[in-house]
Amino acid sequence: MPETSALGSRIRRYRPSIHLSHALPYLGCFPATLALMSLASVLVGDGAEVGTLLLVAVLYLVLTGLVCAVQWSAYLDLHEKGLVVGRSVLGRRRPMRYTEIDPTTLRVFSGIDAVRGGLRAPIWANWHFTGGADLAVTFLGPRRGRRLPPAPRPPAPGNGIVLFGSRDAALIAGQIRAGLERAGCPPHLARWSEQFGIEAVTGASFEAQEKIPGMSADWTRGSDLP
Repeated sequence: MPETSALGSRIRRYRPSIHLSHALPYLGCFPATLALMSLASVLVGDGAEVGTLLLVAVLYLVLTGLVCAVQWSAYLDLHEKGLVVGRSVLGRRRPMRYTEIDPTTLRVFSGIDAVRGGLRAPIWANWHFTGGADLAVTFLGPRRGRRLPPAPRPPAPGNGIVLFGSRDAALIAGQIRAGLERAGCPPHLARWSEQFGIEAVTGASFEAQEKIPGMSADWTRGSDLP
C-alpha cells in the first residue's frame, strides 16, 4: 500500500480476541431464526405472511453478519518504522510512525470492555476490540487519518487514542517499545511505562475512560512524567 510503504515491511499482524460472551449470541442468531421461521410457517400458514417473515429474517441475518464482520475484522499491523490499525471490512486504515506515538501513554489494561459502560453500548469505530474484551494495549498517536503525511504529526489527545483488544496485548506493547527505540526514542523513555505492568480498568464508562492516558481531549502529561 502506498500510504504504508514509508513504514517499511510488515513484521506481524494481530487480530482482536473474540470472546464467547460476545460471539455466542451472534452465532446463535442463524439457528434461532430458522427455528422461528419454521414455527411461524406452522402457526400462520399464510404464504404472504410467511414470505414477509422470511424477508425480515434474512435482513436480520445480513445485518447481524455485517456487524460481526466489521467488529471482528479489526487488525493491528506492526511495521519496521511504524504501525497501522484499522478494519478489513468497512473500516479505514490508520497508519502512523513510531515517532508520532507518545511513549508515556503506552499501557496494557485488563477489563477494557468497561469503557463501553454497563448498558453494553456500541463499540465506537475507532475502538478496535470486541464485546467482552479483557486485555488491550492502548496508546496515544496522531490525529486520525488515512494518509501518512511527509512530516511527522504530534500526538492528539482524544482523537488520536488507540485501543486494541488482544490476549497478546503485553507482547504487542513490548514490540511497540522496541519500535520506539528503533525510531530513536531513548530507551529509558520508550520503556518507562513498563513499570505499570497490567492495570485494571474499572468503574463506569466515563471513569474507566479517564484511567486511560490520552483518551480525554484535555489530557496533558503530568509533571512527574519524563
